[in-house]
Amino acid sequence: MTNHERFVETFKGMSGKELSTSEIRDIIIKKFPDMNRGSILPNDHAEGNKSVCWCAGTENRVFDRIKRGLYKVR
Repeated sequence: MTNHERFVETFKGMSGKELSTSEIRDIIIKKFPDMNRGSILPNDHAEGNKSVCWCAGTENRVFDRIKRGLYKVR
């Protein structure tokens, strides 16, 4: 399962919920305890960093960035 698939699986049904980066990490680690904490980068599935997920900036992105460290689940 890719990181993107893990994000989608974890946050489906949570549309509209506002979460901090630390809350996102805690939620996804609870569902996928083997996931590397360093690879949990919400902005890679929102607006994007340098090496973003394919979904960043598309209608398929997992999050909308509200402000630094705060995201809304799509």
